[in-house]
Amino acid sequence: MSDHMSGKPDLMAVPGLPGTTPLPVFDTALAGVRQYYAITTAFDLRLFELLREPATASECADSLGCQRDMIGLLCNCLESLGLLEKTKDRFQTSAQAQAFLIQNSPFCQGHAIAFQRRLASLWANLPAIVKDGPVTYERAPMFRDVIIPSMAENCRCGLLQQVASFIAALPEFPAAKQLLDLGGGHGLYAIALCQKNPGLEATVFDLPPVTEATRDFIAHYHAERVRVIPGDFFTDPIGEGYDIIFSSSNPGGKIPALIPKIASALNDGGLFINKQAIDEAPEDPFMSFEWNLWTFQGIKKQAKRFVFSDSVTLADYNRELASHGFVVRDLVPIDAQSAMTIAQKSPGTDSCR
Repeated sequence: MSDHMSGKPDLMAVPGLPGTTPLPVFDTALAGVRQYYAITTAFDLRLFELLREPATASECADSLGCQRDMIGLLCNCLESLGLLEKTKDRFQTSAQAQAFLIQNSPFCQGHAIAFQRRLASLWANLPAIVKDGPVTYERAPMFRDVIIPSMAENCRCGLLQQVASFIAALPEFPAAKQLLDLGGGHGLYAIALCQKNPGLEATVFDLPPVTEATRDFIAHYHAERVRVIPGDFFTDPIGEGYDIIFSSSNPGGKIPALIPKIASALNDGGLFINKQAIDEAPEDPFMSFEWNLWTFQGIKKQAKRFVFSDSVTLADYNRELASHGFVVRDLVPIDAQSAMTIAQKSPGTDSCR
């Protein structure tokens, strides 16, 4: 009688399913976890600062008050990621880490790393979130202390320069006198555009606590022609007489109800430049899931990443612009995730429509 017939466990039995066990998925995921903690630990230790000059792992460990063997192993990991370079027994910070991971670098991503830590903590708390619902943050402090500093660091690394150069090349830009950076947060776009046009004055409109941070950026860059208006653009006036209104990745950028307010604030022939996530952006179920692990007080999100409850698709939003007297002149690709709409207000537009 066979073992199968006798009820004994059969060591020759296989699952009978295609592929292998799901363990390779865990291996891939854990590889990312290992890299994440290695980099953030080195950043916290200021190891990259220490290794601006070549040193051995033992010398680093002694300076940091750490175990020599552990720092040696950590340095080997960071070398494999291209963040350290090794010559014989001495390590040195790579050019990439010099630019982005040294805390006094103008391109340091310290706030962006802090935002990533917050996202990682949400995933660590996933069992409670799927049971109790998303973590709710106060909108103004979350923007002021976490999102705005992170976005400022990110855009300084090429995005800001790309967008500002494109806007500066528009034929209307040299004659523009007044610009509104709507929901402008850090205000770096307004500051950069004023640097490109010496006759331009700019206003950054955002929530009152957020504009506290904006003022710090204005002072840092000595941007005398940039001012702030604290307020909530969903409920408060945003001013008027603008030649250009610029909006980048803010929650109102796909909400049609704000279009009449934007139209009223623009001069005839003025430009509305709106940088937003595209409808065709590659869908990542994990990123959409992450988007729904947290929310703001008073704002509801849709399930898809970067989409809020009253938002429409970018295509539908641009059609709404046309129905409110705007001529959509161009849709400029920015990267794989976003594009910039260039719309012009037609003379005599009924902005109260």
